[in-house]
Amino acid sequence: MTARGVCLFLVVLMTMTIICGACSGGGNTTPSETPDLASIPLGDVLANGKPTLAEFGWKDCIPCKQMKPILEELATEYQDRLNVVIVEVYDHMDLTGQYQIMTIPTQIVFDANGNEVGRHIGLWPKDAMISQLEKIGML
Repeated sequence: MTARGVCLFLVVLMTMTIICGACSGGGNTTPSETPDLASIPLGDVLANGKPTLAEFGWKDCIPCKQMKPILEELATEYQDRLNVVIVEVYDHMDLTGQYQIMTIPTQIVFDANGNEVGRHIGLWPKDAMISQLEKIGML
């Protein structure tokens, strides 16, 4: 890893520690019928021709945990029109750096060609998210 890469990693790590200072370890999750959104590779969905909503977060981050059910609902409700994935930043530092994620949760909206067309940082209420996705023509 280059010196710039190490520096970026440390900045992201410090930022996540500050933002998620109240996070607790060992997050308890309950099984659901929705596939694990964090197990879906971002590169695969960006290449499948549908718009994508990707959240960059961390499984033990409290705001990220609050976003998860909203994202699962969107994945179910709009499965024919929209990809929804969660990118675990600690597992995918390459993507975290590539998309310059400095705060979690960060949601990035990609068009059907895989180009970034929108970005939101922090909690994003479902109604506001749907409204924004409709406004930019994703839904």
